[in-house]
Amino acid sequence: MSAPTLGPERFRTPLRRLDAVLGGPVWWACHLGAVYWLIPRACVLGSVWPLHLVSLVLVALCARAALSGVQLIRAGGAADGARGAERDVYLGWLGLTLAVFFGSVVIAEGMPALLLDPCL
Repeated sequence: MSAPTLGPERFRTPLRRLDAVLGGPVWWACHLGAVYWLIPRACVLGSVWPLHLVSLVLVALCARAALSGVQLIRAGGAADGARGAERDVYLGWLGLTLAVFFGSVVIAEGMPALLLDPCL
C-alpha cells in the first residue's frame, strides 16, 4: 500500500471534482427545499431563526464547494502536463463560478426572512 500524497495531487480526485462542480447547485436546491419546508414550522414556533440557520449552513457549504474549485485549479496548474490537468483546471473554474453564483442565490433567498416576516 502506498503512502498518501501530500502535494497538490491529493486534490485531483473524482470526489473533489464532483464537489466543485455540483456542490453549489445541490446546496442551493437543498436550501430551496429546506426553506419551503421550514416556513410553516417557523410560523408555528414564532421564530425565524431556523431559516437563518439553514441559510448560513448552506452558504458555508457553497463556500466549501468554491474552495474545492480553487484547490482543483491549483492542483491542475501544479500538475503541469500530467494527464487530465487541463480538465481539472477547467472543472475547477466551472465549479468556482457555479459555487459563487449559487451561494449568492442562497444569500438572496435568505434576505427576505431578515427583512420581512415570512408568516404574513
